[in-house]
Amino acid sequence: MPLYRIRRHHQGDHGGDMTVVGRRVRGGVGESVRRPDGVPKVTGRFAYVGDLHTEGMLWGATRRIYVPHGRIIHIDITPAQPMPGVQAVLTQDDVPGFKYQGQIVQDQPVLAEQEVRYWGEPVALVAAESRETARVAAEAIITDVEPLEPLTNLEEALDRGEVFRHMTVRRGDPDAHGTVVVEGYYETPSVDQAPLGTEAGLAIPDGSGGVDLYPPSQWIHVDHEQLVRCLALDPEQVRVHPTGL
Repeated sequence: MPLYRIRRHHQGDHGGDMTVVGRRVRGGVGESVRRPDGVPKVTGRFAYVGDLHTEGMLWGATRRIYVPHGRIIHIDITPAQPMPGVQAVLTQDDVPGFKYQGQIVQDQPVLAEQEVRYWGEPVALVAAESRETARVAAEAIITDVEPLEPLTNLEEALDRGEVFRHMTVRRGDPDAHGTVVVEGYYETPSVDQAPLGTEAGLAIPDGSGGVDLYPPSQWIHVDHEQLVRCLALDPEQVRVHPTGL
C-alpha cells in the first residue's frame, strides 16, 4: 500500500481541514531507500575521516605485538623519542584517566602493559610530523615479549580461572510479569556491517584543554563516555563529531 503525506489545507479564518495530497513519500515500508551518501561514495567524492586534514596536524602510528598471547617483559621507547619529527611517544602509563575501554564492558586496556591477549594488540603510540616518520618511529620501539600458550577454549579458560571480570546476570520472567504479552514469529535477515572507510580519526585540540574528535563511528555517545573517562576530562570538554563509514 502506498504511503501519502498529509498536510493542513487552510481556509482563511474558518480553520482548516486535513487533506490527503497525492504525493507519494519515498522510502516507505517495502521500498529501497536511496542513501544520501551513495552517489558521493561510488564517485569518489566522499570525504572519509582518513581524507580529513588540518594545518599543522601530527600523524599517529601504533606499535603492535604480533603474537596471540604473550607476557610483556620490557618496552623501550627511547629509540623512537629522539627521531627528527617525533613529537610524542606514549604508553599505558601516559593515559591520564581510566586505563580500560570497551563498548559494553570496559575490560580492554587502552594500551597493553603486562600481557597482550590478541594478535596485533597495541602497546605504544607515536605522534610525528609525517605519516612515514610516525610509522618508522613506531617500528623503532623495542619490545621484549614472552610468547604464551593462547587460550582458545572458553571451558578451559574458566577452569584455569582466566577471567578478567566477573559479572552478575539476573534473569527474570517477562511473560509472568508483563501487563501485555504479544507472541509472534519474526524473521530478520543477517546483516554484516562493511564500512568502506579505514580505521582512522582526527583530533583537534581547542586550546583550552578540550578536544574535538572526528571518528568513523556509529556509537558517538559511547565514544564520548569512554574518551571522557580515559582522558580525565569534563564531558563538555570532549566533543565527538561523527564522520562517514
